[in-house]
Amino acid sequence: MELWVDPANFDKIIMNLLSNAVKYTPNGGKIDIKLTSGTDDNTTGPLHQYAEISVTDTGIGIPESERQHIFKRFYQVRNNQTGGTGVGLHLTSSLIKLHYGTINIEDNPEGQGTRFVVRIPLGHEHLPVNQLNIPMAQSSVPKHTTSMVLVPDINETDNDNVKVKVSERVLVVEDDEEIRNYVAHELSTHYKVDTCANGKEALDIIFKQQPDLVISDVMMPEMDGLELTRRIKKNINLNHIPVVLLTAKSREEDNLEGLETGADAYLTKPFNIDILIKTVNNLLKSHQRLRNTFSGNQTHDEKVDDIDTTSSDDKLMERIMKVLNKNLGNPDITVETLANEIGISRVHLHRKLKELTNQSPRDFIRNTRLRKAAKLLVEKKLTVAEVADLTGFRNPNNFATSFKELFGVSPTVYMEQHPDSPEE
Repeated sequence: MELWVDPANFDKIIMNLLSNAVKYTPNGGKIDIKLTSGTDDNTTGPLHQYAEISVTDTGIGIPESERQHIFKRFYQVRNNQTGGTGVGLHLTSSLIKLHYGTINIEDNPEGQGTRFVVRIPLGHEHLPVNQLNIPMAQSSVPKHTTSMVLVPDINETDNDNVKVKVSERVLVVEDDEEIRNYVAHELSTHYKVDTCANGKEALDIIFKQQPDLVISDVMMPEMDGLELTRRIKKNINLNHIPVVLLTAKSREEDNLEGLETGADAYLTKPFNIDILIKTVNNLLKSHQRLRNTFSGNQTHDEKVDDIDTTSSDDKLMERIMKVLNKNLGNPDITVETLANEIGISRVHLHRKLKELTNQSPRDFIRNTRLRKAAKLLVEKKLTVAEVADLTGFRNPNNFATSFKELFGVSPTVYMEQHPDSPEE
């Protein structure tokens, strides 16, 4: 059967239909999936000759009054006891349309239950040449081929003039598979998208890949979205990453709790996907402007050894770093010691460091020690214990714990991962 599909996305149609059937069919029920082909003499369009995929179940059924709404985004059948999100069938319908096909719902002809019927055009005559992914350059499309090729480009948007962005990476953290796949699919027309199911997995990915933005559900196992946001915003290596929280909670105090963790935006489910995309776009643009304006203020590595100053703030940073460099191996240096040697009050030091580096003096001292330690580790001339001692950590275990909090890996693993120089 010569059926041209997008192999990267067509399986989602089948999996979503089967998942939906399993969800609504009780124990002891039955699910059938069939593939046939046929001809529709009532149409001369692409579906005149078609492949038909039907998924039939003996489940609870869908009332006829609900069927016209079932493919709408976030729509849930009334009296739905399964906890569905209403995005799986919307995504399925969208993918089928991109394949120039149709999907319909009908009663199970053999009794209780529902049948979903999908029709996809056979052949390739209905497809523009620029939507065909031919392995080798050819002047014409072969009449018969056994290779699977890309039919409608799933990465195209409704506006043919919109170009796909490929430089920015977004991480979607959501334990509900339907919503996770839906959001990822919608964003994939604009950004590179990675996904995971909880905050613990997300934190590992964030340390390794440094995404440009994180979208996270609030309620998740292992580590929820609030804790994930706190850890991102407390880490000087990560806190520049914008975070958008998604939640089913709609109370104002819940929204306030999300924002207090440092989240940059907070959307309530069911959310409008266009608003989510616009929010992501605006946050990324805002972050880019800030990065262009304040480049270098947070990652102050270049100030450790050599500082070129012009403004009063730069001069203050030079004095701060001079004192720190001199006392880097002194475990007893305190915020008060730093303020006294610089010649300003502790309050003024706290305010300026927060303004210039988004860190408290205590965090700034610790992170400066750790970033110097990272450079020493990569040189591989000293043991981990010696590096800890040289950078002012009395306890090697405390050093290892603090190092992993900042860089996401232990000092030993960091040495192995950075054979030449530490991460910038």
